Amino acid sequence: MKNFKLKNLGLTSLNGILAILFGVIALVFPSITVFALVIYFAISVLIGGIILLVNSIRVKNINPNWRFLLFEGIIGILFGAIILSRPELAAVVLLTIIGIWSLIVGLIFSTVYFISSVPKEIRNIYLAAGITSLLFGLLIVFNPFESPRAVITLIALYAITYGVFSISNNSRTY
Repeated sequence: MKNFKLKNLGLTSLNGILAILFGVIALVFPSITVFALVIYFAISVLIGGIILLVNSIRVKNINPNWRFLLFEGIIGILFGAIILSRPELAAVVLLTIIGIWSLIVGLIFSTVYFISSVPKEIRNIYLAAGITSLLFGLLIVFNPFESPRAVITLIALYAITYGVFSISNNSRTY
């Protein structure tokens, strides 16, 4: 059982690690081409979605919130595949796509807060992450091209925050 928990922790933490890596690259190279950022973002979301999907199936008997992992995984796979299939078009609307993704993740986290049976301390983290994600998503969706460099910095900080949250949350639940 301990080996299964450690294996699960490593697999689910990869999603958070990818988000942190994405955020750090965006901070270090703010003038990176939008096309390269689109491809990297698509691959990160796709791999993260696959990991969440696989993990949700693996933990469905021990994690009452496995359906939320499954849903987030499916959304990640769909977004990643769509972006990879049309990267030129996606480059034009990258910020809006990231904003929509942030809104969906925020809704999922907020929903977990209201209907989950996990301890209150963990639920509060879900609420904080959900509200932050929703606000960030709204900011991007309603103002995507005002200042690309500032928005890229916000995206990087959000990705790092999301990654840290994912890793810390996974280490508590397994």
